[in-house]
Amino acid sequence: MNFLLHDFWKEILLTVLSLKMKHPGFRTFCFLIVLLLGGMSGLYAQKPSDKNTQQVSTEVPRHIERKFRRDAARLALRLEAEKDEYRFLNVKIPKANTDEIYRALINVYKNSPTAQSLANCNVHTFPNPSIESFTVIFDKNISWARPLRQGINETLNPKINQLLQTHQLIIDKYVQWNERQDAITIRTREPLNVAAAANEFFNIEGVESVDFGVPKIGGNDILLRRINGGWELEYVLVFGEYISNNGKSHRWIFRAMDDGAVKFIKESGDPVPDWMRCALEKNTPLATF
Repeated sequence: MNFLLHDFWKEILLTVLSLKMKHPGFRTFCFLIVLLLGGMSGLYAQKPSDKNTQQVSTEVPRHIERKFRRDAARLALRLEAEKDEYRFLNVKIPKANTDEIYRALINVYKNSPTAQSLANCNVHTFPNPSIESFTVIFDKNISWARPLRQGINETLNPKINQLLQTHQLIIDKYVQWNERQDAITIRTREPLNVAAAANEFFNIEGVESVDFGVPKIGGNDILLRRINGGWELEYVLVFGEYISNNGKSHRWIFRAMDDGAVKFIKESGDPVPDWMRCALEKNTPLATF
């Protein structure tokens, strides 16, 4: 557009200079007028800048992708729990829902500076249900644990070994739990319905309980519900004295549609303390109040 305007005024200038006017000052006057108007045309042809427009990064760091993968798996498992208790569901988390939710999380992140700040400020799903590890607590004198007591992360129990192989589980750590019990921490290679996997250990001789490692108090979270044509995601930042039931929260709601569209719905809750206002970039606020 600028080039067309400049060519237009150039033609006018050449036409004026070609005129054979008797008064020498006339051509000088016209020359100045053309320069002035040409400069103004260039000024008005420029697109006005929006000072309030924030730059949105379309790159998703690898560590954020990994966290979103876990978030998506946990959210998909929570949806399954609406049908039955975790321990009675499949060990495998449905892949179709997990993938859909992951795409929704990624799309919100790519389209919102606030969502990027939230992710970097560790606003992810609260670790309930557990999808990555659990601890099996057993009688310390049980015979199948002899290799564990010798520093080898293996057991002599065929059923335990079969479960580890079937669900691709790893014995991560062996510890002395208390005076009469020992424990092994078992980790998953990929997000799984840990409650269902752990449920299969209860029938093994010597196993007395299972600890899922879910924190006793609340924390940051992402809530999800299916809407017509997409997902509604609610990001929850918690702060304050949750142990004494004086905790506070601040919330952001987005809608991520199946066609890739993202819409910010609203922000609400308690004012975020200044010390918690982390940001992805300078002038990119975590909260507006």
